Amino acid sequence: MVKWSDGYVHANGLRLHYYRTGGDKPQVVINHGAGDDGLCWTRVVKELEREYDVILPDARGHGKSASGKGDYSTRQRVADLAGLIEALKLDRPVVGGHSMGADTAMGLAAEYPHLTRGVFLEDPPIILPGESLGGDQVINPDEIGKMMAKYMRMFKLMPRFVALNMARKGMPTYPDDEIQPWLDSKRRVSFDFLKAMGGALMEFAAAPLDVIRKIQSPVLLIIGDKAKMSIVSPEAAQKAAEANAKLQFIRLEGASHDIRRTRFDGYMPALQEFLAEVTRGA
Repeated sequence: MVKWSDGYVHANGLRLHYYRTGGDKPQVVINHGAGDDGLCWTRVVKELEREYDVILPDARGHGKSASGKGDYSTRQRVADLAGLIEALKLDRPVVGGHSMGADTAMGLAAEYPHLTRGVFLEDPPIILPGESLGGDQVINPDEIGKMMAKYMRMFKLMPRFVALNMARKGMPTYPDDEIQPWLDSKRRVSFDFLKAMGGALMEFAAAPLDVIRKIQSPVLLIIGDKAKMSIVSPEAAQKAAEANAKLQFIRLEGASHDIRRTRFDGYMPALQEFLAEVTRGA
């Protein structure tokens, strides 16, 4: 069991919860994906906490944070994060995230450049026109959202021991320090968010390259294998690099959408190198 501090801030009209490792160190704020919560980063943070003060917010409608009351738009999530950084008086932290959390981090770096010194993105929703959302099968983003919500609702409601056995069978390569927080997050995610998931995913199809262009700080984009249901294609990553000269990307072969969970061996060295570079002198 981790022994990190936790607390609440009032930001953007909501009571938001966060975990924090603490210490007088460079600060890193990491945002989870849809249906997860802050503790889903436990395995990564154990590798970072010696060198960094890591802050793990629970997004609206997730973990111990207040409900978004039907609004889980990028605009509101970005405002939540900006409010949390300001409320905690953080000093231009590096900000990153996975999937929905990467979308939030990307938006924050674009709209509030004074609040961050760098941003890392794990398989964010950067999709070129005509591309499918993960894999080769073309599925409407709204339908993906509904399917994900149904899946998460099932894990939320079934007895925990049954859910744990199902999770271990469904994700046989994931260690328990990934599976346990993943499962616990499904117990905590709000029904309000699950109801809104289709609409939240629909917004991801907006104009991500325009957002990338506005980012002024260094960016690390980590992508996986499209055949394994990773979102960002090599072509989309290349377009992102062309849109912003400060963006570098790496592709981890064989990684699914959950890149850190399926290619932890490649993910952590890339992240640690990036963090060391952008926090040098911080």
